[in-house]
Amino acid sequence: MSTNENPVDEQNTAPTPGEMLRDAREKAGLSQQQMADKLFLKLKNVVDIENDHLDEAMSATFQKGYVRMYARQLGIQEAPVIDSFNRLHTVTRPPARLQSFSKRVAKQAHDDRWMMVTWIMLLLLVMALVAWWYQQSDGLTFSEPSAEKEAATTRSASPQAADPAVSESAQPSLSVAEEASDSAIEAAAADTNPEDTAPLQPDIQPEGDQPEADVSDVTESAPEQSSGDMTGVDDASASGDNAETTDITGAATVELVLTFAEDCWINIEDATGEAIAYGVKASGRVMPVSGQPPFKVTLGAPDGVSITYDDEAVDISAFQVGRIARFTLPMQD
Repeated sequence: MSTNENPVDEQNTAPTPGEMLRDAREKAGLSQQQMADKLFLKLKNVVDIENDHLDEAMSATFQKGYVRMYARQLGIQEAPVIDSFNRLHTVTRPPARLQSFSKRVAKQAHDDRWMMVTWIMLLLLVMALVAWWYQQSDGLTFSEPSAEKEAATTRSASPQAADPAVSESAQPSLSVAEEASDSAIEAAAADTNPEDTAPLQPDIQPEGDQPEADVSDVTESAPEQSSGDMTGVDDASASGDNAETTDITGAATVELVLTFAEDCWINIEDATGEAIAYGVKASGRVMPVSGQPPFKVTLGAPDGVSITYDDEAVDISAFQVGRIARFTLPMQD
């Protein structure tokens, strides 16, 4: 029993490295501050070494080097001190748990699959956004021709609307012709006497022919009159259309020329309200535009733009530098 306990007793009674160094320092008659100055250490480091205390902010290798320097400075043997330091501060650590290579490969494959699913979802989302954008742009493209088609249909329907008026104006003329022919026939019948019918039979026939000629003349004059009325109506509608066309196309267009000395955002609308120029224009660009005056002009940086209106320079120096300029061309004096 005493044999098993001897190593433990010897380990407990063996001096620690701090005690060994402290005894040697005291025998040399040196203080802790003097040792710190000789070793170029802080006083706290010397105190920790003699108290066998390891600084958590410092590794055990550096601490062992300080102990070796301490023993060398005092002139004692380094080996017993280092052996005692190793016995005191060596901690048996359990072996690191190794991760199986197959498990790591399986985990990486699982992560790769999730990453692939994520990329596929992002790709589908982008494709859906692109398809939606194309549908919106196609809808806008189709709506513009439909509006133009409706306007053309309205213009083409206006001459047809005039046809009932022409037919109504022609109907009274036809009715007048019919009434005239009936009155002529009745007058001829009244002039013919029943008593004189037999002897005057040969002479009656020419007289009967005369009213028929009158009726035919009246009948022929009626269509001519109605056709004349219709021609007048057609001429009136044609002249109206020509007047409208003249009003639409008669408005003169004026050319604007903008020269950009620096990048500038612009928006220009003509008298019809159509934006004939807009967006950011690059420095050095010369941009001619034309439209119906007056023009509503908006300039983001007026100090970097020069304008000519109908080949005449426009003075926009009155607008403040760095402020948005809004004005109408031609400018009012």
